[in-house]
Amino acid sequence: MEYFLKYDLEFAKQQVSDLDRFRTIRALSGASEEFQHVFQLISLLLHFNTPHLPGYIPDAPTGICNFELSPYHQNYLNSLPMDKAASLLLSERQADIHGVYSMGSISSITQTASSDIDIWICHRADLSAVQLQLLEQKAEALKAWAKGQDVEINFFPMDQNRFRCFRYADQMSAENCGSAQYMLLLDEFYRSVIRLAGKPLLWMHLLVTNEKDYEAEVTRLIGEKIIDPEQWVDFGGLGSFSANEYFGASLWQLYKGIDAPYKAAIKILLLESYSWEYPNTHLIACDFKYHLLTDRTENHLFDPYLAMLERTTAYLLHQKDFKRLEFIRRCFYIKATEDLWYNPKPSWRLDMLADLVRSWQWSPALVEELNHRPLWKIKQVKAAYDSLVRVMMLSYRHLVQFARKHKVNASIAPKDISILTRKLYIAFEELPGKVTLLNPQISIDLSEPHLTFIEVEKGGSSALKPGWYVVNRAPSIDEMGQSRYTEYNPNLHKLVAWAYFNGLLTANTELHIFSANISQETLREFVTDLRLFFPVSVPPATNEELNHPCEIRQLIVAVNLVSDPTKNLLQQKGSLQQRDLFNFGPEEENLVGSIDLIYRNLWNEVRTLHFTGQNAILLALKVLSNKIYQGAASPKSVHVVCYSQHYRRALRNIVAILVNKCISIQLGTSQPSHTNNLLRVAGKNWAFFFEERGISLQEIDEVSAPQERALDSALHRNIEEKTPQPPQSPPPTTSTDSASKRYPAEIDSFASEGFLQFFFEDNPDGSFNVYLLDEANRIEIYRNCDGVKEQKIREINRIYNASGIDRNNNPYKIIQRDFNYPQFYRLTEEGRETRISLFQSNGTE
Repeated sequence: MEYFLKYDLEFAKQQVSDLDRFRTIRALSGASEEFQHVFQLISLLLHFNTPHLPGYIPDAPTGICNFELSPYHQNYLNSLPMDKAASLLLSERQADIHGVYSMGSISSITQTASSDIDIWICHRADLSAVQLQLLEQKAEALKAWAKGQDVEINFFPMDQNRFRCFRYADQMSAENCGSAQYMLLLDEFYRSVIRLAGKPLLWMHLLVTNEKDYEAEVTRLIGEKIIDPEQWVDFGGLGSFSANEYFGASLWQLYKGIDAPYKAAIKILLLESYSWEYPNTHLIACDFKYHLLTDRTENHLFDPYLAMLERTTAYLLHQKDFKRLEFIRRCFYIKATEDLWYNPKPSWRLDMLADLVRSWQWSPALVEELNHRPLWKIKQVKAAYDSLVRVMMLSYRHLVQFARKHKVNASIAPKDISILTRKLYIAFEELPGKVTLLNPQISIDLSEPHLTFIEVEKGGSSALKPGWYVVNRAPSIDEMGQSRYTEYNPNLHKLVAWAYFNGLLTANTELHIFSANISQETLREFVTDLRLFFPVSVPPATNEELNHPCEIRQLIVAVNLVSDPTKNLLQQKGSLQQRDLFNFGPEEENLVGSIDLIYRNLWNEVRTLHFTGQNAILLALKVLSNKIYQGAASPKSVHVVCYSQHYRRALRNIVAILVNKCISIQLGTSQPSHTNNLLRVAGKNWAFFFEERGISLQEIDEVSAPQERALDSALHRNIEEKTPQPPQSPPPTTSTDSASKRYPAEIDSFASEGFLQFFFEDNPDGSFNVYLLDEANRIEIYRNCDGVKEQKIREINRIYNASGIDRNNNPYKIIQRDFNYPQFYRLTEEGRETRISLFQSNGTE
């Protein structure tokens, strides 16, 4: 028996070694010289740490176990001065790194010129915190070196022992999934890995009948001294895969779809196919290893992406979902040909894709269209984006139904789910006034030489609904055909913003307009102001910013863009006071006919608001004030622009004064006046009341005593102490606090519309209070709760994951929701201040 196992291990070592060589050849085949150079030097630069080589960080961990110089390494060292190369080769070093491994699309059919390299660095478990930090600095230095050669590379330092602990996860980032998935990440790692240097991976060499027996088999082999664990790297087996991971993994793949939509669509559909097999899910990596170690080495089984396509194809055929099957094939083809339009070199990849295309019976016209996907224009991009979102959301819905069926308790940590769901909310949630940003990864250039804006008024003869339409061409006789327009919106400013922020409207775009109310000159002025005050691209929101309310960062206020009362004036006044602008002439007409707001918030959403009519200025100030929070950072820019035919400067100045006053008072940087808070608009007197949650307005009859009037503020928070009890813990409620101390005031600065927010506050007796803000920022308070907070969070997430929460009645009644998942925070006292931080289950902030 021992001889048979030893023979099996030797055979497995040969098979895995051949696989590494095979994948390395494919990774380098057809790649750029820069990519080949970086890929082949990674292990050498991690093994050595010297000023003579890229990535040098003083005292950083160095040395890879069993490191051997490759011919490429030797040639590179020979290019160095002889004394420096000799000192490297003669130096002794401790092996701080067990192994270096590449994973992902590298060497697969989907590797393209834009593919990044994902590297796992498995290091010693006993590295100190300082050493780990130095290793991360070295990785960042190597990343910067590769970036200088136009190669993207990501490093993931790993401790195999900590990785095997399922609760361990580094902080989630753009590349790191954090706690969102564990076993599915390991599945992808095993099925795509290339060992670049160091110890071999034990899992790849052991063929067990049932993956659940893997750990027991490893223990037996170690006990019988058939294997020495010091000679291997072992991230564990794939036998502990559970339903709990699907939810976090599906959220993670949706998030990855923001930057890599085609790859994410394939992967989330793979998750759906895995869930269909549950509880008898057989992961691709297990299939792959079985064929590898039983000598069934058909070439396609060495390609992890082809294996994903085969698995999803089998699933969709079984479901008779031929529409999604056709679409996922297109996603696969586009992912594999991302650089084909500018780098059509013959390669094994193109040969294999040609075979697939023939088997799918695609027409030459379809292939040509897909080959030029990076050059698509707006209509193709809109159709592709809508299809991508629809396919990913359908898979997500299936996974949510799966979670409900199996009563999944999502294993993703609260700190990660808060960030992840907010990013998804920003990318995919469609809200009134929000400018939908099409995925920039679909096409490299959406700019149009001509854009024509057309207004359809109410009561006209057109069959189209009233509002504004944009056509991506110069005016022509058939531009108003039902299928000819590119986008519609009731409001011009939002339609222009949509075209601008999606890249259709640039400095070189010629503008045309058909409107009885707005001239071409006004449209051009508005576009110029938008381009002047708002950059199209900004750095992505950081995790820290996503932990804060979506404060306004940039704001433009457009006065009289679509409704200008001044152009109808029969006479003008020679001398004019500011108050006359809102009560002009004997008819006391308000010369502000419309107010349009466009703002970008801290989360990089672009939102719009439109106000029209005699009270437009009042409504605009009231709504704007409700979006400014005391203690928040001041907006980086606030610009008021005006498009009136007459009194343009005066109107702009008075509106700017009111807007800036509103913002400064709400931020707390200035105090409201107790006497000068009156405004006469269109013949009516209004009193302003600056409150905690915004401005309230009250029409008054007598100007002399506005403060004596009672006020029923529509924006002031309705505070209620409610008795409904969180699941599994009946908390007694005590309502002895005064109204001013019912909840910590700091919660106001974290309030975010559209999200359910839980704030946990510890009491001296071991109980805790829960302050709950619903999606409309109403508050409920649960005092003296007992139990384990982490358990409460898991239960809330489980219920909400099933469908959502109804805030109108019972806080735990289930309804459907999308990505506004609950957010969890911790309240702590630091001196005399209350600090709010994202809840982390390990108790550290």
